[in-house]
Parts: sequence; C-alpha cells; structure tokens
Amino acid sequence: MIELKKAKSMALLEDLEALDIIKIIRKEIPPKPPGKLSDMFAGSLTTQEADDFNEYVRKSRDEWERDI
Repeated sequence: MIELKKAKSMALLEDLEALDIIKIIRKEIPPKPPGKLSDMFAGSLTTQEADDFNEYVRKSRDEWERDI
C-alpha cells in the first residue's frame, strides 16, 4: 500500500505502468458505513412494525419479572 501525498503522483505511477515498469494493483475500498447504526437502519421498520416489536419486548420483560 502506498499513500500518495500529491495529486500528480497517481499520474506519474500510471505513466510508469504504461511504460511496463510497474504494475498497479488496485484494491477495492468498500464504502464507509454511516457513523451510527441508528443512521444505517433508520427507516427499515414501519411505525407499526416498530410498535409491535416494542410491545413484544415489553411483554417479554414482564415475563422475566414474574416469580416461578
């Protein structure tokens, strides 16, 4: 991996590649995910689905509190 400090550096490397002196192996850089998970998943549930899920979680927690 090489960090280029100037924009013209890439052009120089490409010229060296064109002269068959070096070979540039380009590595795909995956897109950076949003900073927060809440941003990444915002809008993935409808309001009704979110309400149903919250109700399910509330009922599940109530079951944990009961004496067995």
